Amino acid sequence: MNLYLTLLMSWLRMLRSGVAHHQHVARTAFRVLPNDIDMFGHMNNGRYLQIMDVARVDWMLQTGIANQIRQHRWAPLLGGGAVRFRHSLRLFQRYEVLTRLLGWDDRWFYIEHTFVDRRGRRIAVGITRAGLREKNGWVAAQQVADAGETNAISPTLPAHVMDWAAFENASCRHSTTVLTEKPMPSVQSASGS
Repeated sequence: MNLYLTLLMSWLRMLRSGVAHHQHVARTAFRVLPNDIDMFGHMNNGRYLQIMDVARVDWMLQTGIANQIRQHRWAPLLGGGAVRFRHSLRLFQRYEVLTRLLGWDDRWFYIEHTFVDRRGRRIAVGITRAGLREKNGWVAAQQVADAGETNAISPTLPAHVMDWAAFENASCRHSTTVLTEKPMPSVQSASGS
């Protein structure tokens, strides 16, 4: 419920402040709640991905991209993500997620999510890539960018993002084999019994 309330507040804030440029850094405030906690007393690693989803939607609302998606009836899809954890978040701790667009390629938009505590300490950093689809297939990222700003030019993607994207692309191209359990060969004792 807290995540939906955060989105509602973001939408109301956007109505008051208007639309920001696509390079705008969205700051979305959160608090660690009891349902965010794992058995070790800190925020569950999987919860970071959910929080990144909410922060990404907040960024889309603030930059007007959400309106473009709705008008064109595009379907946003997440194509992958990675998170680097540095510190823990504890129960009832306040924090913010700073979300910014790093750039885009033919299909994907690359977005960074930085989790920061109230002291300004970096808790975790996540990178996601997202694309949009329509009835006939993928929408070119440049087409989406141009819908918001004519002749928009992607910033140069950082090397670490390009490396991650190459890994993502390579791992999707290679066929995967389903691992099945095979019975362990019987082991006989040294005495032969």
